[in-house]
Amino acid sequence: MSDEELAILWSLCPGLAPSTLRRLVRIFGGIRAFHEAQVGDWAASGGVEDAQVSRMDAWRRTLPCPDHLKRQLASRGIVVIGRGAKNYPDRLLQLADPPIALFVRGRAELLVAERQTFAIVGTRRMTGYGMEAARWIAGEMARREAVIVSGLALGVDATAHAAALEMGGDTVAVLGCGIDRCYPPSNRRLYDQIASSGALVSEYPPGTPVRKYHFPERNRLIASLSGAVVVVQAGDRSGALITAQYALELGRDVYAVPGPITSRASRGVNRLMFDGAIPLVDPSDLWPGEAGVREQHVGKVPAHLEPCYRALGRHQPIRAGELAIVAELDAGYVFGALLEMELARMVERLPDGTYHLRPASFASDG
Repeated sequence: MSDEELAILWSLCPGLAPSTLRRLVRIFGGIRAFHEAQVGDWAASGGVEDAQVSRMDAWRRTLPCPDHLKRQLASRGIVVIGRGAKNYPDRLLQLADPPIALFVRGRAELLVAERQTFAIVGTRRMTGYGMEAARWIAGEMARREAVIVSGLALGVDATAHAAALEMGGDTVAVLGCGIDRCYPPSNRRLYDQIASSGALVSEYPPGTPVRKYHFPERNRLIASLSGAVVVVQAGDRSGALITAQYALELGRDVYAVPGPITSRASRGVNRLMFDGAIPLVDPSDLWPGEAGVREQHVGKVPAHLEPCYRALGRHQPIRAGELAIVAELDAGYVFGALLEMELARMVERLPDGTYHLRPASFASDG
């Protein structure tokens, strides 16, 4: 039996947490040495309860066929990749404790794609500014055929995934639970979209519920799978800061989107810049050789649209009727101007009916 097959079999051992399995494999010096160890050696390794040792012994005595397990998982749309497999991502091997196995739904080839890969992460409690920044950055990177990696959480994560998909790009969601579970449940539609055209990945076997400690473990995978990490918004205790720390330890570039010093949602990300993160003010800065592209392709806002354009810039995201009221503009003019600017790709209408500027496309004369 190959090391890859042993990795798959032990990753599915009932009750054996991935973190415990990783520790045991490290203690014994490899998956094969762990597999062939005496039961007493398992018990003496520390940190494994007697009941778990008994389950491990029973599992080894009745090991199923790896191919049979793979077929069972495949019937549920799940691919399992054991450490040692040719399609196991090399980037994960840079971790001190890489996953023993990965469970994937969707396009597993995205995990080893030879393309630019960026993690875009941030707070669950993003502001309108955070949403705009996440959409802009993820959309621009997806347009350049980069793979966008994030954690499917509410807020910045979900916004980045959705923006990549809307651009027709590729995205990978790393889960903190079993691959067959959607967390949070409110992201079910996005989960299904990523399973269909992107990739969902987890180191937790199917059926594993969400646990608080899973999220820091998940964040190390987000950092490792990516060539660089972009933190859009993060409070003082945001999990996105953990992802950034893992990235720095791995030698990855970390970019921080500056935010208002009065915003709690930006306190953590602003402080990241003091720890060596690179301030990010334009997505083109992430792409080698494209600095300044935005300035070279700036257009002019037609004079008849400028009042609406300027007002939207001050109040975005906002609905058309609300914009007319707060800007004291004629409602008919606002609706017509927004339609014209949307057709010209100067503004974008979001799913909730609000509008925002496309900041990389146009600039006002003023």
